[in-house]
Amino acid sequence: MPQKGIIYRILIASPSDVVQERKAIPEVIHRWNAINSLNTGIIIEPVLWETHATPEMGDRPQAIINKQLVQNCDILIGTLWTRLGTSTGTAESGTVEEIQEFIRTGKPVLLYFSSIPVVPESVDPGQYKRLLDFKQKCKKEGLFHEYESIGELREKLHHHITSNINKLHNTQGKVEIESESYLQAQQQTNRRLLKTEFESFVRRLEAEWNAERDSQPYNIEDGKYILDRACSDILDLRAQIPDGNDKLPDTLNQVIKSLKAIQRHRLVLDGGLSFKAFWNEGDRIINLLKNIPAELENR
Repeated sequence: MPQKGIIYRILIASPSDVVQERKAIPEVIHRWNAINSLNTGIIIEPVLWETHATPEMGDRPQAIINKQLVQNCDILIGTLWTRLGTSTGTAESGTVEEIQEFIRTGKPVLLYFSSIPVVPESVDPGQYKRLLDFKQKCKKEGLFHEYESIGELREKLHHHITSNINKLHNTQGKVEIESESYLQAQQQTNRRLLKTEFESFVRRLEAEWNAERDSQPYNIEDGKYILDRACSDILDLRAQIPDGNDKLPDTLNQVIKSLKAIQRHRLVLDGGLSFKAFWNEGDRIINLLKNIPAELENR
């Protein structure tokens, strides 16, 4: 049935090198909507210049983007890795100018620097130096976060988006405060949605893992790839678990620790024992994950 809602727009600002981040951030926002929008009436829209800007003449490109997008967004999420970008004539880059415009108008800026390893030969020394100078400047002017994987970025984003939406929501006072019974019902709905999502994730993972294991592979690299992706998905799902005093996050932390350890597994000439040990350990981890949905239901 139709439902009234409040839309908050999040501008995604970054240079050209953070391709995976520009894909992951909208996914986090869409997942936030799937979990929260029905019960809160709040919808978050990811805004990117390549999808939201329209052709226009008569001014410099960044000024047009500022008019069309920056001025109409409520939160900015910025990610930087090895590049700062190209000067706009007013600021060091388009990303920097967008950040400065948000700061000038007092709107929230969520800034993240990637420490994901990179092939040295692919880095432009001039760009990287400008990036480091900007990062040093940011240390004196505010607070930013760093991340070592896309999964870690997803985890941090979910919490930080929720925190900032709550602040905007309460400050602007556009929606009445829900009663305690309503909030309890909302929490139960969120748990059910998360349980269903986790069950679907485990089924997909088990099917993909079994297919690879039973195909009699000659090495374990594809198996490692499957588990590496699973680790990122688990970090994303863990970020959606509300704070509490139970041990469920600890259980997931142990699974993540095991997944990271299995990435370091090496085959040796031992008659196939190390090969078999890898697949057995993967089976053990997946069996642990199968128990998580039941714990979610009983929280």
